[in-house]
Amino acid sequence: MRMLAAAAALMVGAALPALGVAPAHAADGACTDPTGTTVVVDFTDLGGNIEVECAEDSAGMTGMQAIEAAGFSTSVVESSDIPAVCRIDDQPSASEPLEVDGRSYTEKCQEFPPGGAYWSYYVAPADGTWAYATKGADTNEVVPGGYEGWRFQLNQPTDAAPVPAFDPANPPTPTDGATDAAEAPADDADASAEDENDGTSIVWIGIGVAALLAVAIAVTLVRRRTSEDV
Repeated sequence: MRMLAAAAALMVGAALPALGVAPAHAADGACTDPTGTTVVVDFTDLGGNIEVECAEDSAGMTGMQAIEAAGFSTSVVESSDIPAVCRIDDQPSASEPLEVDGRSYTEKCQEFPPGGAYWSYYVAPADGTWAYATKGADTNEVVPGGYEGWRFQLNQPTDAAPVPAFDPANPPTPTDGATDAAEAPADDADASAEDENDGTSIVWIGIGVAALLAVAIAVTLVRRRTSEDV
């Protein structure tokens, strides 16, 4: 009987599905509160993405304070009294050279970047368009509800450098995200129900197999004992 119980437990245990917990992720993106300033950093020319974060309660902040409040790290030219930004989130890399105007260039942040490899700085009001900042990020005061933009320019024409590839006049709306979030629980519930049904079926199959195995073992033991008695 102990053999039968052990066999049944092994079969049922193997049939039970494993459960996992998905990690949680912090929300980010454009500001949804007009007291904050949305910061857009465009890494496109460096092979990266367009990152959008919010500097909350931005009244009185400078551009430098806003980009840092939004969670980006910055490096400035070491030999200059003017904090010219030479690197954002460690980009461009201090160890990987760039091809700039036909020559190799590695950003060391020791002098002003060349005209073919630099971070450009833009501003935009709420629902407005990008404009090249007329002040440096260390003195320009941000506008709550507005936008701060940074884009790395690699071999771009200085008189027609592209702006960050994010339209302040048509930002992603919170409604879209709310709709997706509202639909997600229903989808998750359906998926959970299907998984539960599948798991129940597997358990019953396992129990059935265990029962058949128990019967087979019992028959074998009876035959063996009968043979010994004879």
